[in-house]
Amino acid sequence: MNHNLLDSITAVEISTVIVEEIVDEMFIPWEVYQGIYYLSRSYLERSTIDSSLDDRYLQLRRQLELAYCLQVIDPKSTLYNRTLVSEIKRDLPILSQNNSEWETIPTRLPEAIPHSGQQSMSEVNKLLRDRTFINILQQLSKRKAALDRRDRILRSSSGYDNISDTTYAQTSLQLDGKIVNRYAQSILERSDRDLLLQLHEQSITAGEQQWRGLLKFMLSLF
Repeated sequence: MNHNLLDSITAVEISTVIVEEIVDEMFIPWEVYQGIYYLSRSYLERSTIDSSLDDRYLQLRRQLELAYCLQVIDPKSTLYNRTLVSEIKRDLPILSQNNSEWETIPTRLPEAIPHSGQQSMSEVNKLLRDRTFINILQQLSKRKAALDRRDRILRSSSGYDNISDTTYAQTSLQLDGKIVNRYAQSILERSDRDLLLQLHEQSITAGEQQWRGLLKFMLSLF
């Protein structure tokens, strides 16, 4: 069985979020990669993005860089590059910290749109064919979409306390039997708290049934 495929189905996460409107979210890896790759402090300063969200956007860029570096130093990864292992391991302590120091480290990610003869689109294409990296990119895409919605609300609401895009409940089911529940403090203050928790519980049950069915099917392929 493909190892990366098994890794991608060993856990399921269910979140209950209130949104302003339901829109179709199409995941196009290269567009997501491009949208996160070009995030930088100077880019955000030139943009119309609400400045209160700058650090959260920059953390998306840091997480993208970190995900790539971890793949590059993993001998089992299709992105493994032995020549970069020592220097990446040197920078990992900085890159793994949730602060601004990582911004001083030169990026090792392939340019989203190569402008030099040293890189080509083939490097980006190889990156976007890696299943583990794509799984991470998809998670970052969801976070960026939530930030983009929050930004639109902040720029249009003039301080209005909008409840949209708030994750009130989140549950993670893991293959080793761990079940992690997270509840936002604000859910306790909502009049429809019981309904939200009931809907979340129903989603957990449905998600668990689908997850177990998929695992059973995958294991039958051995």
